Amino acid sequence: ARALGIRPRLGLRVRLASLAGGKWQNTGGEKSKFGLHARQVLAAVEGLREAGLADCLRLLHCHLGSQLANIRDIQRGLHEAARYYGELRRLGLPVEAVDVGGGLGVDYEGTGSRSDCSVNYSLEEYANNVVQALAEVCEREHLPQPALLTESGRAMTAHHAVLVTNVIDIEHAPGSGAPERPAEDDPAVVRHLWQVLERVSARTALECHHDAEHWLAEARALYLHGVLDLPARARAEALYYAVCHRVRPLLKAGHPAHREVLDDLNEKLADKYFLNFSVFRSVPDVWAIDQIFPIVPLHRLDDPPTRRAILQDLTCDSDGRIEHYVDGEGVETTLPLHPYRRGEDYLLGIFMVGAYQEILGDVHNLFGTPHAVDLTLDEGGGYRISEPEAGGSVDGLLEQVHFDIADMKAVFAGRLSGLPEEERAALARELEAGLAGYTYLE
Repeated sequence: ARALGIRPRLGLRVRLASLAGGKWQNTGGEKSKFGLHARQVLAAVEGLREAGLADCLRLLHCHLGSQLANIRDIQRGLHEAARYYGELRRLGLPVEAVDVGGGLGVDYEGTGSRSDCSVNYSLEEYANNVVQALAEVCEREHLPQPALLTESGRAMTAHHAVLVTNVIDIEHAPGSGAPERPAEDDPAVVRHLWQVLERVSARTALECHHDAEHWLAEARALYLHGVLDLPARARAEALYYAVCHRVRPLLKAGHPAHREVLDDLNEKLADKYFLNFSVFRSVPDVWAIDQIFPIVPLHRLDDPPTRRAILQDLTCDSDGRIEHYVDGEGVETTLPLHPYRRGEDYLLGIFMVGAYQEILGDVHNLFGTPHAVDLTLDEGGGYRISEPEAGGSVDGLLEQVHFDIADMKAVFAGRLSGLPEEERAALARELEAGLAGYTYLE
């Protein structure tokens, strides 16, 4: 500033002691990466005075955290920030703006609660608290009202993007077919499970589930000790799952005694729906921090969903799946979907992925960016598609991890040298098409 002959406009970031809960609690509070403690603030003020720059301090900055779920945490942090403003003004520093940083959360779950992926306040309530905290200090200490700034990046961007992906395959839950009646010489544990299946009713559903759990455990123990052979174990497990399928529709979600068993059965009897995407590329926070995003089918919306599903991605990583879903009952471990019909498109939308997901996504298993388009709403209530952008190609991903495409083609051509010319040309075209192709199924 001296070399340029100007008076700088300076800001000072304070490190608040107020700690909010949640997955990102240490982005604020005393353990945060940035900001000055109280003693450091005083030292900075003294340094400004010695340099003749005290009149240049115009901004007070703080950061409460990210995705703050509880309004009480926000209130505490704002009151502490307001006190810093009052003290700096009392020390004669002409602070004229206060930046309260981030923290405004997004209700991914729709529960309006204090859970990590929800918020118990509205945008209006958040704004009222920001204004009120500073207004109280200004009124009490007869200070000028500062300009107020926020950095609510997540709240501004989360809703702007949706990932659309298609179901490519399904693995049905076990036991959906009709089991065979046991033979007279079948092991007793298998016959017991058949008896449990035959007496399932609305009145006995819970008891039958408990009995089936017992006899399944017995069957597996007998198998481990060499008493049951593999076919007998398979028959026992088939009967157990048949009991589960028969019991589940008889349980009521609103019944306290049924709720836990129903949740367990929904998970055990869920189909695996394989989707044409990568968790690590498109929704990395699902894997990293158990982030929850609302997911809904985009087809057959006039039909009720009759299946329960657990979503799997294309990667060969066991973590490439989604384990928690927003449902009408809150957060569930399975997602209601329609039966999958082979040869028929069935699209799902993963909503509110506009904050951090695209930029944090990685190329695990060499899956690249998906295709992207912009949707623009028009005045008539319709929309238009614009700015199409092709997703990552195979050769682009290989080059990113330092494969030499030209060298690969040369090696491939050398290995084809002994083949007839027509076959060589066909295989070369196939390689070119594969390298230029999409990293997902087309």
